[in-house]
Amino acid sequence: MNFNFKSLLKLACLSALTASTFSCTSNDDEGSLTPDPSTERTYHLVLGSSSTGNSATYAQGATVTELNNPNKTFTFSGFGYEIPSTRTARVYASNDGNVLYNLNYGGGTVTKYDYLSGQNYNLTATTQVEAVMGTAYPRWTKIDENYAMLQNVSTENIYEDPNDETSTYLKTEATITLARVDLKTMSILEDNSFKFPISETEAAAGIYVSRIDAPVVTNGKLYYGVAKSFYDATTGEKGTMVYENIETLVVDYPTLDNETTITSTLAQGSTNGYRTPVAHKDENGDTYQLVTNGDVSMMKITNGTYDTSYGKFDIKSLLGHGAEANTGWFYVGNGIGYVPVLNTDKGDNASSNWDVVRVDIYNKTAITMNIPLDLWLRQYQWASVIDGKLYMALTSLGGEGNVYIFNPEDATANGFTKGATLKTGTTDASYIGLF
Repeated sequence: MNFNFKSLLKLACLSALTASTFSCTSNDDEGSLTPDPSTERTYHLVLGSSSTGNSATYAQGATVTELNNPNKTFTFSGFGYEIPSTRTARVYASNDGNVLYNLNYGGGTVTKYDYLSGQNYNLTATTQVEAVMGTAYPRWTKIDENYAMLQNVSTENIYEDPNDETSTYLKTEATITLARVDLKTMSILEDNSFKFPISETEAAAGIYVSRIDAPVVTNGKLYYGVAKSFYDATTGEKGTMVYENIETLVVDYPTLDNETTITSTLAQGSTNGYRTPVAHKDENGDTYQLVTNGDVSMMKITNGTYDTSYGKFDIKSLLGHGAEANTGWFYVGNGIGYVPVLNTDKGDNASSNWDVVRVDIYNKTAITMNIPLDLWLRQYQWASVIDGKLYMALTSLGGEGNVYIFNPEDATANGFTKGATLKTGTTDASYIGLF
């Protein structure tokens, strides 16, 4: 097999921006190169046993050779290590594949597992975070190889008379709680709480921030996607939120203070996603953020503001059908990424009407990949960049599928190959990621 190893190495380094930062080095004087770590490490197939919220979660390790082998079959029938979680586990892997990290959503803990072999993992650390976060249900995001962020939003309705909820409703306040986790020790470092700096106009209209998630770090700042809700004071209940803009929370990193926001009316919707990365920094240092509520589109953040010259990358209009991407997306490199998209003309989030769409964020093109499966991707969490290609574990709900290997250089609907066969083992299970 002939290829330019140095070019491949550079592509792998650039592609790693989606998942984390790993070291790629070369010695031009001696002509020696460090092997591409993305092809050397272990990966982890993770399965959720049910499409409901309270799904058990199982993991097993796999080599790159196994993932590429169409004659290899992975199954979770009577196999797999259960990652304990009150609801579906929120998993991340270390850059070398030797460690899995998990947030027990509903259990109020973060845990660390050393990978041994096959389905064998060893729990090495557990940290209670409920006291710091004020809830057993925070969310978290791995920032890099050393740190992760915990985030939570709590809300309170404010009335003219603080002791009388029948008095005039004024607004709903959202309190943001953030904490940084040291992944080596699984200990809490900085933490901070503050009121979300919402505009007075939105606050007076009963609009409030209900969730933040999926942060990225750029130039010493954390950028958090934001979801909003609407409190209808006339009914005393939550009403239908109608977005007129998009918004991102910005705080200093790692101090977690100096909170502010950036907004744009070029798109409308939430930017927080679900359990999947929503914003990615490209090789030029710009951040591309998916709009995850309403029609699927992409926005660009440059130098701390929404880039008006880029405008809105209207992905839905290119697909020709109703489309939402309310989970997130995966960036490979050089402007190419892949987005799980729900065809809303065929059903809602509970239906198996999802596609994987290849996007070129620079040229604003979108191609639906020709995957012959009834995909349900609502809980899909992670895909891995290996050797400059994107690897996804895809099956029909409760059925079979394959490791799909997407080639970013192939701008066609068939720009992929199929690797190992994947079996779910139960009627309602699905693979939620390749970590």
